[in-house]
Amino acid sequence: MGGRYSEIMTIRIPAGSRTLYIDLKQNADGSRFLDMTQVVTSRGGERSRIRVDEKFVADVHRALAAVLELMVHKTPPKAYSMGARRGKHARAYKLWTPEEENDLRERYSLGSGVDELAERHGRKPTAIISRMYQLGILRPTDKPRWD
Repeated sequence: MGGRYSEIMTIRIPAGSRTLYIDLKQNADGSRFLDMTQVVTSRGGERSRIRVDEKFVADVHRALAAVLELMVHKTPPKAYSMGARRGKHARAYKLWTPEEENDLRERYSLGSGVDELAERHGRKPTAIISRMYQLGILRPTDKPRWD
């Protein structure tokens, strides 16, 4: 995200010996990004920065909201029962059979997406993705195909 950009808005947050800056910026091509900077005054103004492309800002927001909920309300993550999980995903947490693994390989190679495979195998989409990485169907740099 190098090059010229314009600042749309800045929020300054004093935080003890640090100052946090939350900036919304726009590149010359019109794409936007969130720029979070921490300045540590006790270290001569040392800076660290995180940039988040606009398509991931909502994900960061959801993650921060979950952290805030836990910190403010001290609400533990929701517990669930295996029965409740299996009510929605019949094979949740069950061992994969060789037949299921072969079906997963074949159907993904023929164009089926994660949602379709999850429904077919009675598992959560995250379980499908995890298994595809374990089986080498996906490499760590691959993004799974959705329906």
